[in-house]
Amino acid sequence: MTRRILVTAATGTVGGAAMRLLASDAKSGEFELIGAARSAASADRLRAEGFDPVSFDYDRPETLRPALEGVDSVFLITGYTVDMLVHSKRLLDAAKATGVRHIVHLGALASDDTPHAHFAWHQLIECAIESMGFSFTHLRPNFFIDTVWAGFRHRPDRLVHFMGDRKVSWISSEDIAAVGAAALRDPDRHSEKTYPLAVEALSLTEIATLLSEVTHRSVEYRPREPAELLPILLKQGMDPVYATSLAGGVAAIEAGNMPLADAVYDTVKSVTGRMPLGWRAFAETRKGELTAS
Repeated sequence: MTRRILVTAATGTVGGAAMRLLASDAKSGEFELIGAARSAASADRLRAEGFDPVSFDYDRPETLRPALEGVDSVFLITGYTVDMLVHSKRLLDAAKATGVRHIVHLGALASDDTPHAHFAWHQLIECAIESMGFSFTHLRPNFFIDTVWAGFRHRPDRLVHFMGDRKVSWISSEDIAAVGAAALRDPDRHSEKTYPLAVEALSLTEIATLLSEVTHRSVEYRPREPAELLPILLKQGMDPVYATSLAGGVAAIEAGNMPLADAVYDTVKSVTGRMPLGWRAFAETRKGELTAS
């Protein structure tokens, strides 16, 4: 019987990348690949890209068991809100009831004794996955290159952040997805594994210099005070509990009080067999997206 893989957040940054990386194996019959779709628009988008969607909404628990019927492995991705806890619990309960064997969970990099809520929530989800008896692969990425690039591509003369000039470690969504896809392809090989994901440590000043070289533009890092971050996040509509924890974590980094903030690992190469994308390679491949100066 053909294995079935379900990717949640299948139209998102990491989930979408995982779908594309798994597509050729699915087309060759290695497994059946389905993408979770919360809305008709998401389902249409998946179909347009050649994928099979299934109705799936964390806030409509009645959709979860039907979506998980016959599924062997799940890529569990949740949103940036405290609801990640109940959303994950609902999925895991439905997965247990329908016989899902392996869970690949997208978490975050932090020390096991972290005091910061948004990291601790991911660790609680990891504990739930393990205690419920699933085979598991935990992914723990640090800062996303894509997030900073998203702001830079529209204002390609500056970087703005709240961490001062501390070095932190970075990874691209493509590399996160590649490790996740490897675990979904071969769950036995990657079972009971926790993979920290961060490929290089750079300060924002160093990144600005690098981007100046790659884009042949003058790029300036404009640091802002960590205390300014929370009001901005709240104005943007972020969940207040999550925003408060995120802002506190950034302030801890700026103060030099965040263990593992600049930790670097060879996980991507060891798992996928290829070199990861650092900031320079990422910028080289994406510089065509930049707005005109």
